[in-house]
Amino acid sequence: MNHLDLNADAPQQMLAGHDTAASNGLSHARQTPAVAAELGPEALLGLWLRALLSFFDLSNHPLTETDHADLSKRDFVNEVRIARAVLWDCSRLAFKLANVESKEDNLFDDEQASLGSFALAEETGAANAGGADQSLWQLAETFGNFCLLCEELLTAGAVRFHAWASMGKMLARELDISEAAKHYIRSTTQGTNTSLQPQLISLARDAITQRPFMTDLPIIFSRLGQMLEWLAIVDSYLRRDVPLKQTLPIFTLINQETRELRRFIENRALRIEELEAAVCDVLDGTNYALAMELRKVFSRELTGLSALRHPPAIYAKVETAHGILRDSFQQSIVALAQPYNPSLDGAFLFSAYQNRKHQSLKLRHELWMLLQLIQQAEKERDQHPLVRLLERLVVFQEGSLRYLMYKDWEACERFIEEVGAARGAVELSPVLHRFAAFVETLFGQVSMRAVLADSPFDFPTLEK
Repeated sequence: MNHLDLNADAPQQMLAGHDTAASNGLSHARQTPAVAAELGPEALLGLWLRALLSFFDLSNHPLTETDHADLSKRDFVNEVRIARAVLWDCSRLAFKLANVESKEDNLFDDEQASLGSFALAEETGAANAGGADQSLWQLAETFGNFCLLCEELLTAGAVRFHAWASMGKMLARELDISEAAKHYIRSTTQGTNTSLQPQLISLARDAITQRPFMTDLPIIFSRLGQMLEWLAIVDSYLRRDVPLKQTLPIFTLINQETRELRRFIENRALRIEELEAAVCDVLDGTNYALAMELRKVFSRELTGLSALRHPPAIYAKVETAHGILRDSFQQSIVALAQPYNPSLDGAFLFSAYQNRKHQSLKLRHELWMLLQLIQQAEKERDQHPLVRLLERLVVFQEGSLRYLMYKDWEACERFIEEVGAARGAVELSPVLHRFAAFVETLFGQVSMRAVLADSPFDFPTLEK
């Protein structure tokens, strides 16, 4: 019920339709979401149901090899807290859809509000509702029961693997027999509910009968677009005063769906006879890039997120993972479209793409020039290169530093402070050496950003 539905009708279906940040001082400017359209309550409930099912499958989690080897010893108490939070929001969505809660109620109110909704449901005689309404009430009651189960597990102390896995199986069974749950999940897996750009729809419509791959291209577009839509939900969390750990189930769903999409490309799209060599190369490169970015996010960036308690660290992990996946999916769409329409570029398809590219180009250039100045100051050890370096650092700190990922801000600012505070060559030399290694690493990371894939670097030299 929760797997990627890559059916043969998908192209025609697509063509037929057109822990907190602000409260912790993390109020720096955010970029525009990749997909502007907000999901309605029906689509949002379907998304959270699929996300919950993926969350109970540990193959989708950002776990290290050591974590996988010690699952029997692992305490899943943090995962239970996240599941409880998502279940509460699902209950609120279910009551909203059943017209118990007013349209003005906020989905991010505290848990007691949801408990009050359950009481209100009983008082209003929800059990007398019939048909689809009855199934929706039963689904809301299921959410309430699982919230109480989470409370019991948390009260008991440590949550071992058996308890966690058993709860996941129970939830999957309950959702599988719920007509309402199946309806909302099915609405997110059949065809597409993504607001794809008219240019992509037109591209597929005009060429779908001309080339063999074009029957599969709309499917790939729609899946990448749908995951961008989910990432827009994560972006909205980053820009609002809401707990960020609750986005982890969305990330596990994206992990599951991206791996399924990669299998589709490998086992179907790349096996099409008479596939143009250029398209085959793009498909192969896209598949490889998706694998690399997925590994980066789930083997490094998101590991340990569920156990973190420090809000800035949580924010940094979620922001970095969101940015990597968003840029990767957007770049994949652009790369797949260009063999058929070379005039299409990221800036034309995604409103924030050109801005991110401009920022990344500027950041890459400034990091390279900084690295040259640091190495020159370390080598020559006289006041002239150090003065130039200090002047450049002030400009960088007040400008392009904000284009780095948030997780790198603190370390970069600390190095800048150390360079400014160092007295004499004895203090300065080791600081410059470490700073050079840090900036070189940042330069390499920025150079690998997806928006710079078609922008080779010319490695400029310092002016004398």
